[in-house]
Amino acid sequence: MFKKSICTIAVLLLFTACAEKNVNVDSYDLSTHWFNLKSLDDNKVVINKNYTEQYNNGNKTSSYADFNVYKKNKTGLYQIEKYSFFEDINKENYNSMLLDKNVDLKYNISQDSIKEEFELDKKQVSSYKKNIKMDDKVIDEVDIDGNVLVCTFSNYYESMNIKDKINAYFKANYFTKDKNYNKVVELLCKDSFIAGEYYIYMAQNMGTILFMGKDEEDGSLVETFSILDTQTILD
Repeated sequence: MFKKSICTIAVLLLFTACAEKNVNVDSYDLSTHWFNLKSLDDNKVVINKNYTEQYNNGNKTSSYADFNVYKKNKTGLYQIEKYSFFEDINKENYNSMLLDKNVDLKYNISQDSIKEEFELDKKQVSSYKKNIKMDDKVIDEVDIDGNVLVCTFSNYYESMNIKDKINAYFKANYFTKDKNYNKVVELLCKDSFIAGEYYIYMAQNMGTILFMGKDEEDGSLVETFSILDTQTILD
């Protein structure tokens, strides 16, 4: 589920004025925002480099990069595989690194849903609504640990600036590089596993571009964001 994916990055949330669209009657395909389907449908491999920073009471406590590899399953036309790395993976070392790596997550895309299977635990399968409208619950479930997770389609942006979004929400200057994305879906997630909330942003034909969240840990305010730093397409 989203929570399992996020835990490989950090525990992750928003608020700012951007160009928003009235989506009272519009429906969006979550799969075309969650993944770079344009490239994956052409049997290309997509490598995302993500950069994460965490602050405790305003002081940076950690920063790191991780890499996610997405590719189509050769036998399952509607199945996408995801591999996670904490070391650099690129077009030069891609083949050798993947030889030593098992798939972490599998996504089966049907007409109405996206099912995510956590490979370390075959019993853990999450189902997401694929065609979403504003205020839809994209996921509403109780996982095997008893934690309740609800993610709601909370906003849509024709254009969104990552720097403005992060700094407006945290009321800080944590991120200075300007990055603009078009056709962005915003999901608001509430998880009983954490004290706060987090937001997930996905851009059409790009995938996840931003996680943002606040939490409390031992009386400390923990603020975390994770951005899509680069995306590499391999033949």
